[in-house]
Amino acid sequence: MIIAVINPPYAVPFIREGRCQSPQSFRKNSVPQMSLALTAGVLRRAGYEVRVFDAIALDLSAGTIADALAGSPPDLLLVNTSTPTIASDLAFVEALKARFPAAVAAVFGVHPTVLDRAVLETAPGLDAVIRGEPEWAALDLAAAVAAGSLDVELSGCTIRTGGRIVAYPDRTPRADLDELNFPAWDLLPLDQYIHPVYRKPYLTINTARGCRHRCIFCVGPLYYGRTIRRRTPGSLVAEIRRDLESFGVRHFWFYAEDFTEDPDFVKALCRTLVESGLKIVWWSNTRVDTADPELFALMKKAGCRMLSIGGESGSAEMLKDMRKGALSGQLERTVRMLRKAGIDSIVYYIFGLPGETEGRIRETIAAAKRANPDYVEFYPAVPYPGTEFYDRLRREGRVLNDDWSLYHYGDFVVDTPGFPPELMRARIRRGYRSFYLRPRYAFTLFRKLRRPASFLNLVRFGWGYLKTL
Repeated sequence: MIIAVINPPYAVPFIREGRCQSPQSFRKNSVPQMSLALTAGVLRRAGYEVRVFDAIALDLSAGTIADALAGSPPDLLLVNTSTPTIASDLAFVEALKARFPAAVAAVFGVHPTVLDRAVLETAPGLDAVIRGEPEWAALDLAAAVAAGSLDVELSGCTIRTGGRIVAYPDRTPRADLDELNFPAWDLLPLDQYIHPVYRKPYLTINTARGCRHRCIFCVGPLYYGRTIRRRTPGSLVAEIRRDLESFGVRHFWFYAEDFTEDPDFVKALCRTLVESGLKIVWWSNTRVDTADPELFALMKKAGCRMLSIGGESGSAEMLKDMRKGALSGQLERTVRMLRKAGIDSIVYYIFGLPGETEGRIRETIAAAKRANPDYVEFYPAVPYPGTEFYDRLRREGRVLNDDWSLYHYGDFVVDTPGFPPELMRARIRRGYRSFYLRPRYAFTLFRKLRRPASFLNLVRFGWGYLKTL
């Protein structure tokens, strides 16, 4: 049986990976398709013939992919999706079904996880939706296709069968993530996954899944659940060794909803990395309330170079309302400890969440400057379906547009009182100018001159970014 696992084309280069749903924009380079590689690996180990297409990385059209499949028509199509690209993704499914009407077509991603029935009703050629993490549900779906019938209970799937749409019970998340084994990176175009700052090939390592936090705007728990599950340090280091020896990759994104949620796990992983002798560069994320100098020092020793942090707002009232579970003052201490350990920090802020005012935007910009991380990014709030933020705006009639293609961090779909979209865009530009065009930040850049090659890469990256403002 032949299975095609596809990251479909889109009008602009786009990131579809779990909670990450945004245009590549200034990043320019494609993001390693972790979900595709893991799903392909699980299916191939079960004995299926698997073909993988990253249309974003290779700039492939629907016709090009269909032509590539024509010699050996697929029995099952598995297509990655996101909220902003969902209309295009479903049109892609319809185009492939027209070429391969005998194939079973299924989609996965956060958007169909939440709006499974609506997605199936929109696309008559679509046969199934995988809700939540795709790998094991895809394996069960493949077994049903191989057996010749979808008229079986498939946990975590919503199926079109016998003229009806049937939503089967949610799948219990697999506790042992080591059972995922290694991603099938050999099926993807690794030469296209180049980090925009380091200018080196990189891959994504899925270290953990799940998030216990309850931020009102985040889709992460909708996809991977709230129960935190982790790979073992030995499994992770074995995967890194495989990637280094087989593909020559030394740069890695350690993917997790909250990487440092369990400091003991991170310390164990870092010690295992150090003991392995593998010389790698990696980055991940942390929270503002994680301030552990011993942890950060060990992470640096193990190869960590950067951590991203969700700062969200400088307003204590807004942080409380969005249920961030952190205080604005904690960020300064965490950034300070990271800098002392030699780890760069990038902090993300959101404008337009409930309670936003002109004064609170000023608070946020001031908080960013006080914390003084190495980099900041400011985004408009996006009410993704399934989140409390979306439901609240719907009740209040404050969603400006129902066009899903606008639901990403480059557009404005929230009716924020006193802030029409053009004014919110101006405030975001003000945030960038206020942070980056100040003497103290010039000193931050000056410190990076100690590594000239890294500094030049950063300048190239930064210039591409500033042109988008």
